Amino acid sequence: MVSCACLRLIPSLALWPVYEEIMSPNLKSIILMIIGMGCLTLCDLLIKIASQTLPLGQVMIIFGVGSIMVFLGIMRIEGESVRLSPFTNLAVVLRNIGDLIAINGMCLALVFVPISIIGAVIQTVPLMVTAAAALFLGERVGARRWLAIVIGFLGTLFIIQPGAATFDITTAFVLIAAVGMALRDITTKLVRDNFSTLLLSSYTSVLFIVSGSVLLIISGEAIVPDLWMTAILAAMIAFGSLGFFFTTKAVRLGDVSVVIPFRYTRLLFSVAAGILILGEQINAMMLFGSALTILSGLYIWRREIAIKN
Repeated sequence: MVSCACLRLIPSLALWPVYEEIMSPNLKSIILMIIGMGCLTLCDLLIKIASQTLPLGQVMIIFGVGSIMVFLGIMRIEGESVRLSPFTNLAVVLRNIGDLIAINGMCLALVFVPISIIGAVIQTVPLMVTAAAALFLGERVGARRWLAIVIGFLGTLFIIQPGAATFDITTAFVLIAAVGMALRDITTKLVRDNFSTLLLSSYTSVLFIVSGSVLLIISGEAIVPDLWMTAILAAMIAFGSLGFFFTTKAVRLGDVSVVIPFRYTRLLFSVAAGILILGEQINAMMLFGSALTILSGLYIWRREIAIKN
């Protein structure tokens, strides 16, 4: 039975180069973004679980060291040289600053905030990207898109519910992470094509090590993980490395206006992980706010496509 299944799979694998050639860059980017969002959600889940036993700084260092070994190994296999010169490139510097903000905000949020709320608030990133493109890159954004941005941010208020008794100030970490992600997405598109995706992803790993080292110095000494925790950390490294690589590749390969909306799949993955694995609960207000944010982002996306055409 298994051998028959494998035989049926072989033609599909053989035809993959044909599928890849037929697919447009935007379609490839969409697929990569969805896979990347799923991988990052699993990585977030494992960071949240690991940080309940190990210091957060230690978890970040382990992730950074593990993922950079993965990226450097792939670069070696592909014959790509490791270059430090892009570190001085302005677009790369700005991207790394955004990444640094996103990394620290997200990791701190994972310790204190339910993963379903994190997934919902992160959906403001496309709105921030559109607003920042208008304010800093000179992109023309009409009144209807500005209204959609305002409605989207209003949806975020429904998600975090700042006036409710259940409001937690640590939710601010998620908003900080979203700002960092928006900066990273915008500047990633400005990075020259001769700087490879693997190289940019390895820089992210270095930032994890630096940030984790600072947090570990503040929080105290590390803990030796047991066998089960080692397996969790290994899976975290694998999913995180794939997530960062696929999302970076997606943003660089396709049109930002086409690819960015598919970040919304992270909300579905996050809510599913929160409810099914962590036993989190969501209320009607949060669902309403998430719907406002997602619909606003999708409207902006449609308007951008309509204007371009």
